[in-house]
Amino acid sequence: MGKRISMYSLFIMLMLSSATPTVSSEAGDDLSLADVGLRLVSMRNDTGLDTNDDGQADAFRVVVVLNATAEMADVNMVLIASTGPRTIEQWVNTSIEGQENFSITIESWEVGQYSMTLQMYDPQSMSMLVNLDLGSYWFEPALSLPTLRLSLSAPAYLQTGDSCQVTRVFSDEVGFRYGMMGSRTFTGAPFQVFESDEVLDCGNWPAGAYSLRESYQNGLGQTSEVELTFSIHNRPAPAFDLSIVGDGDETGTTCSVTLQPQSTTESLSSHNRVWEVIPNQMIGNVSSIDCSQWPPGIHKVVVTVTNSEEISTTRGLNIVRLPPLVSEENQTENTTVWPTRSLGSEVAQNHNGWYAIGGASLVVFLLTLLMTRKDEDDREDNDDGQNHPSPEEILMSDGLGYVPPILAEPDAEGLPTFTDEEGITWRRHDDGQVDWWDYQKLLWVRFE
Repeated sequence: MGKRISMYSLFIMLMLSSATPTVSSEAGDDLSLADVGLRLVSMRNDTGLDTNDDGQADAFRVVVVLNATAEMADVNMVLIASTGPRTIEQWVNTSIEGQENFSITIESWEVGQYSMTLQMYDPQSMSMLVNLDLGSYWFEPALSLPTLRLSLSAPAYLQTGDSCQVTRVFSDEVGFRYGMMGSRTFTGAPFQVFESDEVLDCGNWPAGAYSLRESYQNGLGQTSEVELTFSIHNRPAPAFDLSIVGDGDETGTTCSVTLQPQSTTESLSSHNRVWEVIPNQMIGNVSSIDCSQWPPGIHKVVVTVTNSEEISTTRGLNIVRLPPLVSEENQTENTTVWPTRSLGSEVAQNHNGWYAIGGASLVVFLLTLLMTRKDEDDREDNDDGQNHPSPEEILMSDGLGYVPPILAEPDAEGLPTFTDEEGITWRRHDDGQVDWWDYQKLLWVRFE
């Protein structure tokens, strides 16, 4: 290869020494290097350059030695490489004093046959001084073609609020090398994307199916396009249960209410938790509350859990806390004001209330019957016509001696009962449900 380059350089030198190339200027005058005060001393072509060390020729270099016959001479040189559809020009504009060497290199931008031409111009008149055909050569690409890449970093099943990033990768060595960079076009995102945005945060994008497309074209017409598709699903409402310990136990014993996520992959610690307890208890943004010291009675507990997407779930339950059974000598100031408590096993079923009601009804019936007969007898006797009291008035008069029955304690049917501070009697079933005694209707009412 070195011998071929040397022989070609020698041939060029002999050719230039015997005949200096000339062209016609715009004014019709023929100009040569000598006319502008220059002489071509030597020229060499390097056609087997391998700039990326892949074993394939991918660049062309021409070395020119010029000598100024005048004190100073100006010249514009250009090395032209053409593959047919695309042409690249590499210019060197310089002023020469004495003898100087110049090297012009073109790196291949695509696979193909390259035609090389060296031209020189007079910078004042832009007349061509030299036009040399340097031959044709096959080159592999030395520069990478335009490249676009989109990569998604996110969970396999992506939900709103999850960590999500789209990374954009772009390169165009050809456009950068020859100053022919193009523009990139990006579509498919819910917000505007700029060329400088290398990483897109899709963690705050709304739910939906996305098809991201990016395209590019440089000044040589080389293009690249990439597409990325993925879906973001709506995050469901927080799913959890309430785990309770100590329901129906005595005040002062272990009692807690805890949030239990229904999924092992969901954490409630990052969610906002708002507790509401009736009677009022001060509770913060926690996942578990301690109810061991709550006073005896029925406590309503409601909790609302809200995730980062402002989606919430509300759960609630009732907690029954009983007063402790203490002896008279162990009573404290607090225990003396607690409501009374009884166990179903310790209280026999009491039917006196029903007996009293039945007896009172029988007395009313007999008195009514008696007064009706008496009224009929009075009418038969044709008395003085004065008004007589009604049976009800006679029944309620003091002279009769009737006393309304006293309502007995409600029958708990063997279930545990206790009476709260307002005098309401409660009983608790084995399944945790509670009833309260309605003294007006004389029946148990389920507490909802």
